[in-house]
Amino acid sequence: MPDDRRSPDALQLIERYELIAQASHEMLAAARHDDWESVTRLEDACRALIDELRRERASVPGVPLSAAEQRRRIALLRAILADDAEIRERAEPWLQQLEHLFRPLHAPPSAAG
Repeated sequence: MPDDRRSPDALQLIERYELIAQASHEMLAAARHDDWESVTRLEDACRALIDELRRERASVPGVPLSAAEQRRRIALLRAILADDAEIRERAEPWLQQLEHLFRPLHAPPSAAG
């Protein structure tokens, strides 16, 4: 299907994925700078975009995408997942430190040792 005849719904759908991918990439940049307050703020914005996407998909189910649009959607999803994986990897040491802080001082010995 030529670009000038693409469905407005399909264009809006791809644009929504683009916005989510952009927010995800900004979250990763903040995580790389250990700016976890910004990560949290951007995560909220990303969640709102995802909620909008879900509402749009529910109101206009089965938006037909061209092969190029489908490839773009998949590429955006992969980028979002890659960003998410790195953010989680960077957050892991912080989460382990937080878990250590909340452990009881006199925890019973583990069964293993």
